[in-house]
Amino acid sequence: MVFGDARMMWRFALTVGLALCGCASYRVLPSPAPATGLSPLPMRYQETHLWVFRSVKQDGAVERVFVDPHDSMRVVITLLRPEAAAYASRDGGASWTRASIPLDVPDADERAQAALVRPRLLAEVLFDARDGRRAWARARGRVFHTEDGGLTWAATPLAGIVALAQGADGLLWAAGEGGLHVSDDGGRNWVHRPVHLPGAGADSRFRVRSLVLDQRGGRILLGVRDTRSDSGPVTIASVLDGTSDTAQAALALVDATDAPPRALTAFGQGVTGVVETRDGGASWRRTGLALDTWLASSDGVLYAVAADPMIEAAFLVRAHPELATALARQLNGLHVDAASLGRAFLFPGRDRLLAGPLAAAPVFRSDDGGATWVRVLSLEPALAALLRTSVDAQISAWEESSPQARGGGQPAEHGTGANPTGPDRRGDRGSRRSRRGAAAEAIRAAPRAPSADALQAYLDPVRLLACFNSGLTLTGMARAGAEFYAWAPTATHWDRLVDAALAASDAEGEISLGPGATPAGPGAFTLLRSTDGGASWAEVAQGPDAFDGTARIGVRQSAPYPSWLAAGPREAFIGLAARDHTGPPWRETWRDSF
Repeated sequence: MVFGDARMMWRFALTVGLALCGCASYRVLPSPAPATGLSPLPMRYQETHLWVFRSVKQDGAVERVFVDPHDSMRVVITLLRPEAAAYASRDGGASWTRASIPLDVPDADERAQAALVRPRLLAEVLFDARDGRRAWARARGRVFHTEDGGLTWAATPLAGIVALAQGADGLLWAAGEGGLHVSDDGGRNWVHRPVHLPGAGADSRFRVRSLVLDQRGGRILLGVRDTRSDSGPVTIASVLDGTSDTAQAALALVDATDAPPRALTAFGQGVTGVVETRDGGASWRRTGLALDTWLASSDGVLYAVAADPMIEAAFLVRAHPELATALARQLNGLHVDAASLGRAFLFPGRDRLLAGPLAAAPVFRSDDGGATWVRVLSLEPALAALLRTSVDAQISAWEESSPQARGGGQPAEHGTGANPTGPDRRGDRGSRRSRRGAAAEAIRAAPRAPSADALQAYLDPVRLLACFNSGLTLTGMARAGAEFYAWAPTATHWDRLVDAALAASDAEGEISLGPGATPAGPGAFTLLRSTDGGASWAEVAQGPDAFDGTARIGVRQSAPYPSWLAAGPREAFIGLAARDHTGPPWRETWRDSF
């Protein structure tokens, strides 16, 4: 090639040299041997430039850890730094190999609250109970499979998937957009099983919430929601004063606490409810529950946690009348007295916090395969732990899935990053009077109306205070066989968040959702472990400033707080996150060996 000018040739060489210098390759180095008890898990890596210049760094950022519940030596991790990638280990982290997986990595937005709590890479890894070399992963509705322990992954043709499950016979089931899919060869090939219900029109559209395999009866149950029954903020607001037929039905369902087992078919619209197949998806029928729910099963008993925004809002209105009254005033442009909210924010106690989303919605039980259901009024700790881990996974899959899988761009119904935008705060609040039906009218007329997700957060102290906790959920749980691992805020940190929320609400004259970041500080949370299936919990000794809280408050003006948990047969991994005053969040990972 002739350039005709030496300077042009020099510039070309310089440009190529700079480009090569900018290219780097990475090799994750072995993890240190786990110490007994709590210890940090630094992610060290070797960075190589131009195949020659090498340096070792220790600032790797782990996003998630996935441990094979049958073999703790098999681990898959996802990294955000030095690169967005997945790595696999067959020896418990003594060595790591970069996984070959065709991920569509979204652009990072480290300024968003969701960046701290929602995965950008893999959302779930399901390890084969029969063959340790085989596993399946789900990311934004897509499914991948590996047959070499996580070193190489291949994409499947599935999309819009929100649930994966493996049957006792080895069959793999996936549910989501389009219905049910089954694979008998480890996920290489899939057969589509559409869901056709008697009496449902050909144009019926629904979204799948839950997938449960009844190992004893050979049944497959799906929790589905008709897309026509999606509740917007106007409909949800009507629960505050019962001005719509749907709101009255939701309140009546929540108030019926002494009803005998019965079929609950009066609330769901269209195909909404729990449906089942007994022949692998060839035919379908409705069960006795016509509610939008998260499903779980244990020892042949079915459980359903209400997921319908209307029912959840009705439950929260009854549970927290002070917040409901204040929200009704706020939606009508009236001043909210922050002092009147104090009772709604009393520390609920550890057991209630560990119940997670089960404490914010009605729970139903069926002992006859779904024909009749009865309200569960008191959850034993072991049952709450069992149901919570299942429901948490379903909610996470729902929020991580594509808008198409959720039924079209609706806001996440259980997210912590609620939209803090409320009605127009200007104008003469004192000249307006609350009246029946005014809340919905106020939302229609408000130029900055709250979202449906924000309305749920306004009524739920746990979700509301999470907004002041840098968007990090206040409590979480993971399971490994009969053992459970969890974290929960201490009463001290809870009160600190309450003070911040009430101060912001007092300043704004309405219930505040932030944005706010209250430093966690030492002793902000408690790590807990249960070895008896969640019946009892023991605190994991952290030692003085185990997570270097004091130093971080002094240097970063922030302190770590858990954002996720992963539990294996012999150790648990704790993802910690925080956001300093400059905005970008930071992460680190610890582990507890036992």
